[in-house]
Amino acid sequence: MSNPMTPDQWLADFEAKTAELQRNAAAFRRNLESAGTTMTTEDKSITVTVAPNGALLDLKIEGNTELATRILALTRSAREQADTNVLGEFRQVVGSHAGELDTDVSVPAPKQQKKAVQPEEDFGEQAVYRKESW
Repeated sequence: MSNPMTPDQWLADFEAKTAELQRNAAAFRRNLESAGTTMTTEDKSITVTVAPNGALLDLKIEGNTELATRILALTRSAREQADTNVLGEFRQVVGSHAGELDTDVSVPAPKQQKKAVQPEEDFGEQAVYRKESW
């Protein structure tokens, strides 16, 4: 049987695991940001650059800059329309709150809310967790 951890050992272990998770999350974020790619055809006549989500960011067509520019503009318009369509579907889901939404609104970071302190309750013999609720 192993020796149980002391509170200090448990806290040190917890802090080490938390630090590792933070390092892993930072590495994931860096890798995700650079996950887009640029590819060129074998004959080097077409080059595309896509974002990590697959969105077309840049297009070069050798000898036809105007066509590439028109395709990129059309792609941006289509992406904006898709965004509008998604927002429209979302507004149908939220119903009466749809008027509160705006397509140009940026979502702020969630604020930390303080939890209301609830008085302790005596549950007596009443089981709080029951296997049948799993």
